[in-house]
This record gives sequence, structure tokens and C-alpha cells, in this order.
Amino acid sequence: MSIQIVTDSTASLPPEIAAELGITVIPTHVTFGTTSYRDGVDLGTEEFYRLLETSPDHPMTSQPNPAEFAQAYGEVAGDGPIVSIHVSTDLSKTVESARQGAAQVDREILVLDSRLVGPAMAFSTIAAARAARDGASLEDIQGVVADHAERAHIIFVVQTLEYLKRGGRIGGAQAFVGSLLKVKPVLELSDGVVAPVTRVRTMRKAYTAIADRVREQAPNGVSSWAILHANAQPEHDRLKREVADPLNADGDTIPDVPISPVIGTHTGPGAFGFAFVARA
Repeated sequence: MSIQIVTDSTASLPPEIAAELGITVIPTHVTFGTTSYRDGVDLGTEEFYRLLETSPDHPMTSQPNPAEFAQAYGEVAGDGPIVSIHVSTDLSKTVESARQGAAQVDREILVLDSRLVGPAMAFSTIAAARAARDGASLEDIQGVVADHAERAHIIFVVQTLEYLKRGGRIGGAQAFVGSLLKVKPVLELSDGVVAPVTRVRTMRKAYTAIADRVREQAPNGVSSWAILHANAQPEHDRLKREVADPLNADGDTIPDVPISPVIGTHTGPGAFGFAFVARA
């Protein structure tokens, strides 16, 4: 019996890849005032960033509830095991909700904390789905996800830390608060939490800092990469030209990932970043 893969919308997994690999994506939620939207279903990125700039209410995010997980698991094809891969438990309670939902379903379901988010988590999910397609066991797939938790990274720049502060996801970047006048913070996801890399005063130095950090985290090069941005096309283009294009990646590349509403709630507009998987 083949293993089926489930993830959530914080992976920013392109729909065509999800369809090709048969990955089920469960939407997380964004709420403005009293109106709740399902990420990527009721609310796309363009409308989200318009609301972010115009709404009097700061958006709130929430994980799918256990009933939503139970329903989604019940709709997954076949009757074999399910591996459900989700955003870091240090950033969201999605894993907890997924496990509660799994307990309501009469099917073998393994819920895993990816320790990642965004395209880094997408690469983990893609690798798990390919392993499942090739006949891997539950233990093998768990190993794939654990391996990506070590080798997949995101480095990103935000225009302000205000959105991370409001959402309570600021992590170690709290150390930068109060010293950011005319300074851009360069951050990364490290061991499941947001951590500071450095502070720079010019955009040129931001790209240099990202490239330097990629080399530090991936001394043997990268196998896969993705560029993510929040309505920041010029920054995306420069990141591709200066960081991505020089890399000799031999795996997946996802050149343009709009930062989804749930993640954008915490990064704010104008954020951009680079996700990659280091070669072993």
C-alpha cells in the first residue's frame, strides 16, 4: 500500500508540483477583523497584501482545526498510511492540531514536525513524496524529513521587525529590536525558529550577506533552491541574478514563490529571501 503525503499551506508548495506528486495541501487561516480566509483558497497573495496595507485590523493567523485535519485525512485516496508534514512547532500549533485530527481517523497517520517553513518545507515535502512514490517505508520517509530539517534553510530580509513582533514569531531576532534605524535585518530559520544573521545598511550588503550565509551553510554547494518575496519583484530579480544563478544546483529550483498570506502576516510587505537545500 503506497504512502500518501499531506502538508499545510505554509510550505508555499506550487500547486502544479502538489498535483504532480499527489500531495494534499491543507490551508491555514488568516483573519482580518471578523473575516477569516483560507490561505491560498479564499485569499491570494495580491489581495492579501492590499488588505495588509489598507485594513484597520492587523491580520491574525491560525492553524487548521482538528476537524479540518480529520476531514482532509478522510478524503486522502487509498487506505494506506499517511505522512503529514507540517510547519515547525516553534512557529505554529499546526502539528498539535494535526495529531488531534489524526486521532479521529481510522487510518495509520504519522504526523511530523518539519522544523521548517515556506519553500524549505516544500523541498522536504517533495522529497518525502518522491520517496513514497518509490516505495519507501514510513521509517525511511521519517528519515528524509529529519535529513531536510538539517540541510534545508531559509535566509530572508524584512523591511521591519514590526510584523514579526506583532505575531510573536520574532525569536532570536528580538536582539535587533531598538537598533534598526536605517538598518535592514538579515534573518534565518534555524532549528525551527527565527534567528538573526546580521544587520546591514544597504541593499547591496543584504545580497552579499545572503550569499555569504549560503556558502557557510552549504560548503559543498546546494542541490535545490527557491526565491521567495512579498511583492518585491526588483529584489527577487536581483536575488536570482546575484545569488541563485551562480549556483550549480542539480535538483529542484522554484524561481518565484510569492510569500503566502500566513507567512506574509509575519514578514510584512517587501520581504524577500532565499531557500535552499545544502548538498550532503
